[in-house]
Amino acid sequence: MYFAEIYNQWRSRRGARRQPGQALPRTVYALGATSLLTDVSTEMVASVLPVYLMLALHLSPAEFGVADGLFRGGAAVAALLLGGLLTYGSGRSKLIAGAGYGMSVLAKLALLASGAFAAIVACLALDRLGKGLRAAPRDTILAASVAPHQLGLAFGTHRAMDGAGALAGPLLAAGLLWLAPQQYTLLFLVALAFALAGMAVFGRLVPADAAGTLPASAPRAQDRLALRTHWQRCLPPACRKLLAAAMLLSLFTVSEGMIYAQMQQSFALEPFMQPLLPVGTAAAFLLLAAPIGWLADRAGRLRVFVGAHIVLLPLYGLLWGAAGATPPVWQAAALVLLLGCYVAATDGVLMAAVAAAVPPAARGMSLALFAAGIAAAKLASSMLFGILWDRYDVTGAVLVYGAGLLCALALFALFNPMRLAGVPAQLLPDTP
Repeated sequence: MYFAEIYNQWRSRRGARRQPGQALPRTVYALGATSLLTDVSTEMVASVLPVYLMLALHLSPAEFGVADGLFRGGAAVAALLLGGLLTYGSGRSKLIAGAGYGMSVLAKLALLASGAFAAIVACLALDRLGKGLRAAPRDTILAASVAPHQLGLAFGTHRAMDGAGALAGPLLAAGLLWLAPQQYTLLFLVALAFALAGMAVFGRLVPADAAGTLPASAPRAQDRLALRTHWQRCLPPACRKLLAAAMLLSLFTVSEGMIYAQMQQSFALEPFMQPLLPVGTAAAFLLLAAPIGWLADRAGRLRVFVGAHIVLLPLYGLLWGAAGATPPVWQAAALVLLLGCYVAATDGVLMAAVAAAVPPAARGMSLALFAAGIAAAKLASSMLFGILWDRYDVTGAVLVYGAGLLCALALFALFNPMRLAGVPAQLLPDTP
């Protein structure tokens, strides 16, 4: 049972009168189930990448930084922008998102026939292209299916279900590799089955655009504005400020793959235990995503977003301390807990703030621009951290990133994009 349902049942027991539109619609849970199954498939593969690339293929930290950056951000940037362009005013969000899910299925299928490193990287890039293509139209469907005051809860619930897949995928991968060491073909087959199941749920349970994924207030086709003429509606001045600040914060955020790679070395983990590191992160994410979304709707979405990056500072301190002598187990638990808290309070919360601040017709492109910008920053971040790790050791790299994050937080406060939080779309300028 998900946190939104638990909260609503608790309100009912107290005798509170249910308001119209209080319950989340079925579309939110259908999209959540699709993401859950797809994420199981993706995380089964992604969770073994650090140990496979660095221990089996003996890549240097700089090389792993390039591979990790391309996997987590590089290939998705173009697809995110393409997804947003195709979604903008088209009314074809489901078709575009479905194509993205289909690309991920093809990537898992291609992995079964791939053995060389270059071929594996190409398959992973195809998977990321699919993820980037479907992100904006999926979030557009999600935002259009709920009332404005439910955006944070809807995005948080969706991310919680997505986190459930992120929890199950590494567990399943670790179990398969423990029972059948080095049997990656079996792992890829199981991942393919989950990807197919996710695509089936999406096609069957998520309604088409014409069936109600667009709100009644959405503009008619003839009234939609051309993207080239009115691009300011997709990225108003306040949103541009927020995008620049979010990209700067992401530039000094160490990627999950880099953190897991360092933890594997510091804690001397067996290879089959590597997939278990994301499990703690996913568990924390699963527990915190919906409550943090609920909190963001009331305390301010961007306040929660900034708080998530403040949480990274103690995480960097623990990571720096773990680089010396063998650290205690509690330090590993604290690392994954802080990382899970950060993930839960960034992605869904930021997208909910953007969705609430732009007109409905511009949401697809706006969400794509934000996702693409953050993905590009993460690509640069992984590459830079890998180079610093190679040249100055991980302790020097962490110190540089800690100082950079402090500066980025100070600039965020100086730019003051916080006023965007909670501003309804109708209060923003409708014309350039």
